[in-house]
Parts: sequence; C-alpha cells; structure tokens
Amino acid sequence: EEAQELYEEAIRIDPRDGRAYLGLSRCAERRRDFKLARECLRMGISQSASCAPDGTPDTGANPFLLQALGCLEEKAGHLSQAESLYISAVRSRPSHAASWIALAQLRTRKFRQSAAAGRVCYQAAERELQKAGMPPSAWVYTAWASMEYKKCGDIRRARKLFKAALTADKRCSAAWLQLGVMEAENENWKEAELCFETVLKFDKRNSRVLQAYAIMESKRPTVNNRKVIGLFERALKANPRDAGVLQPYALFVAQLGDIDAARELLRRGTEANKRHSPVWQAWGVLETREGNPEKARQIFQQGIWACAQLTGGQSGGFNCARLWQAWGVLEASEGDSAAARRCFSRALDADNRNMAAMTAWTRMEEELGNLDDARHLFERSLEKFAPGTDEKSQLWRAYELMEQRAGNEAGAQEVYRRSMRESFTAAKEAQAAEEAEEIPNPTVEMAMDSTQEEEKPLQKEFEVVRWNQGSTSMKAEIWLTDDGSIEGMVPKRTMKKKSAQVSTTIPSSSSPSSSLPNNPTTQEK
Repeated sequence: EEAQELYEEAIRIDPRDGRAYLGLSRCAERRRDFKLARECLRMGISQSASCAPDGTPDTGANPFLLQALGCLEEKAGHLSQAESLYISAVRSRPSHAASWIALAQLRTRKFRQSAAAGRVCYQAAERELQKAGMPPSAWVYTAWASMEYKKCGDIRRARKLFKAALTADKRCSAAWLQLGVMEAENENWKEAELCFETVLKFDKRNSRVLQAYAIMESKRPTVNNRKVIGLFERALKANPRDAGVLQPYALFVAQLGDIDAARELLRRGTEANKRHSPVWQAWGVLETREGNPEKARQIFQQGIWACAQLTGGQSGGFNCARLWQAWGVLEASEGDSAAARRCFSRALDADNRNMAAMTAWTRMEEELGNLDDARHLFERSLEKFAPGTDEKSQLWRAYELMEQRAGNEAGAQEVYRRSMRESFTAAKEAQAAEEAEEIPNPTVEMAMDSTQEEEKPLQKEFEVVRWNQGSTSMKAEIWLTDDGSIEGMVPKRTMKKKSAQVSTTIPSSSSPSSSLPNNPTTQEK
C-alpha cells in the first residue's frame, strides 16, 4: 500500500513518466488484480512519453509499458494480443532488446514455430542495437543461444553465442547458468562445474544456479549424495520459498528411497508457491507410482484449482495442461479409458500443442485396439505444428512406430514417405531463407510475419527488387509507377541484343501463332 501511494504521488508530479505506471501495475499484479494491472499499463501507454538513450523520441508508445502489457497478456493466455503488443514495442523503438526477446520466445515456445522465426527476431535485435550505437546485449545472445541448442541441437553455434554474451557481460549469471546446463546435458562435467563455480564467485545466493549445480551432480556416473544434498540446502537457504528448488530436491530424495521426506518437500513446495504446476504434477506422479491412485487424483484436482487461470475456461488454461495429462495417464493405467479421454481432451484444450498429452492419448487408443481413433488423433495433432519442427518430427516417428507395431508395414512406409517429403520441403525452404537477402526494415517484416504461418501453408517468396545494389544483368533501371506497380526500363542497345538472340531461336512455322504460349496472359510484355 505504501508503494502504491508513492507511485500515485509520482504520477501527480509527472504524469508522463512511465515508470510510475509500471510500478502500479506490478503492485496490482502481486495482489492478483489483473484487471487493474492492465488499466494501469493502458493509462501509462496513453499518457506517458519516452525517449531512447540517445534522446531520440520513440515513434510510438512507451516500449517498456507495451512489453509489460504483452507479458501480462501472455500469462493470461492471450497469445495473439501479446504478440501484437510486442510488435508495437519494437515498432516504437527498434532497439528495445527485451521486446525482441519476448517476441522470439513467444513464437518459438508458445506458438511452436521453427527456430528460423526466433532467429529473425534475434538478428533484428542485434542489428538494431548496432544501428543505435548501443553495446551488444548479453540477454539477446543468451536467449538466442538457448534457442539454438534447444530447438536445433546446434551445440557449436550455441557455444559461440554464449561466448558473445559473456564478452558483452562477463558477470551475466543467465549466460553462465545456461551454458553450464548445456554442458551438463552433454556430459561435459568439468566444463559445467566450471560454469557454475564461476557464477557462485560473484552471485553466491543465486538459488537457480545452485539448483542446476545440484541436478548436474546428481546425474554424474559417480554421484556424491552429500554434495547434492548440500547444494540443494544452500539453494533453499538462499530462497526458502523457491518451489523450483523443492521439486527437484524431492525427486532426488525419492530416488534415494525416502518417500516420506519427498512428500514433505513437495508439500512445502505447494505451500511456497501454490501456482507452481510442476510441483503438483511431481507429487501426483509420486503417489501414482506408490500405488495411491485416489490420493493422486486429489492432488491433481487441487493443483488444477490452484493453477487455473481466470480466462482458462473449464480446462484451467495453459498452466494446467501438464496436470490434466498426468491425470489422464493415471486413469489409463487404472483401466478407466473414458476418464482418461476426458483428461487428455482437457489437456489439449488447455494447450493444443501439448506433446505429452498427444502421445499418451494415442498410445492408450493403440493399446485398446482403436487404431482408427489413434490415426485420427495423429492426423489432427500433425496439423498443429509447422513443418520441420522437432515436435512434428517426433509425432511422425511415433505414428510410424504405431503402424509397425500393428503389423501394417505399408501404412508405416506411407507415413515415413510423407514425413520425408515434408522434411525435404522444409529443409529447402529453410536453406532458401538463409540464402535470401535480408529485408532493410526488420520491424515491418516482423509485424507482417504473424502467427498466420502456423495456420496457412508456407509460400515461397521471390525477390522483386534489391535495394542499394547495382543494376541487373540487363542494365535495367527500376521505376515505381503512380499506381504502385514496378516497371523495368531497359536500355535500347540491350533490347536490340535480346531481340537478335530471340529471333535466332524462333522455329519456322506456317502459322505465326504456333510459337505463342498456350496461355496468353503469361506472356512477357
């Protein structure tokens, strides 16, 4: 309340300072008054004025407020509105790195678009920062490196980008953390340990680094249980209410065989952050494995009630998808296929691209002998993902294996051929996109390149004119007419040369029209 009063006083002193509106919005958000949070941000967007660090006024509204409102809409599940706000932010200030990062992560994580969609955003952020004379952003390179590793599996390129991030900021904890996680996942234990120890020299109370360090130590071939537990305890000492630490700590304790201690840690996690769905999921799965299905059902239901979003409908929204999926697996293992179908359906209603729910549902139908239903689910799920994405490749492979298990070799081969055709087409288009020249205005490009590419088939683009380049091979001049069309003014000497070449290639015929194309509308004038 005191902070809110101070922010209101700041607005009375200077109504055009956007920082006060942002602070009021955060106060309202912490009270879970999302309606008031939106109103504060919208009021700030309409009244505040902002300038770039060099004093240049923004061409639109305050980009910080636009990005904050986009994050709020994204949390509420309004992804299209969030994307529109991020695009407005980068239009207003093209060098606003945070908006480019938010836009890239929204498209690659929530919309499940390919890495190319995110790469365009990061390249645009890098280019705009250089144009504005600003130093490189470690956060841009860190987010970019994470995407290259997780979406493409390109470790070499990810390392290069992490190195660029650390060159920009040697004390960037996020870059050291994600680099350490990547090295640990590739079993480069010494490199990962060096990354974590480096962060802890200047950021000793970073609970997420301690958590990742502990998880890495627990996965080593020779596990030092005391060291793992000590790292988890250090993380909890740094932040006792971090549910993200309590959940993996409980899973490690459960592996050691102390189920009661694991339950207690998970219970503490739900109390520390009741909206942390992975804690609820881990607790429910633990009870399922221990043979307590009724207890697991209660935990899943409580988690859905706690994590449900206001606009999530009956399914509860995006955060509840993993809980519905785990509940569906429980019901399938208990033999209640009708209840399992309801749970899987709710999971896909909450997140229509939830891979775990798709594969679990199809596997259940296969085990029940309902192959036609499983095929229908696969076909419907494949439509949700763009060609070339990891998720779609996994679905094609699962579809093929199902046909093989059913003894349908012809069907398996047909699925494989379809997947290969799509992969080759996606690879060609990706290669063409990399070789194409970049459009001079990336902000406009990103504004036009919306999520419609997920709903419509990809179309090839052809270069019409290349700006700031020499003339074409015919030494032609390019003119833009009043009606918006493009004309090529070819010099007379070139036309004579071309006409001579064409006249030598026209075959003789009794009818002059025999050499004309079938479709007269496609002739070149």
